[in-house]
Amino acid sequence: MPDIVKIEYHQTGSSSNTNELGMREMQQKAYEARASQYILLKAPPASGKSRALMFIALDKIKNQGLKKVIVAVPERSIGGSFAKAALNCNFFLTE
Repeated sequence: MPDIVKIEYHQTGSSSNTNELGMREMQQKAYEARASQYILLKAPPASGKSRALMFIALDKIKNQGLKKVIVAVPERSIGGSFAKAALNCNFFLTE
């Protein structure tokens, strides 16, 4: 039986590259599944999981008809990091 808890990651450095929207590779993959009812993100620490959820939450508000999204993060430092994010740019612009 495979060990689903222990996972080895290939460290190529490509995970820190971003696309035109500022998303890393893992964040883009999560964003592509944004219409799913459930999304499980499993990635190494500091890989951008919380930010990926923020991209998905903003899409659900802007494009999927939701009025409120709650994103719970485990530490204040993670939540505080969103203060610097330009969430009102690109396709998240509000009219």
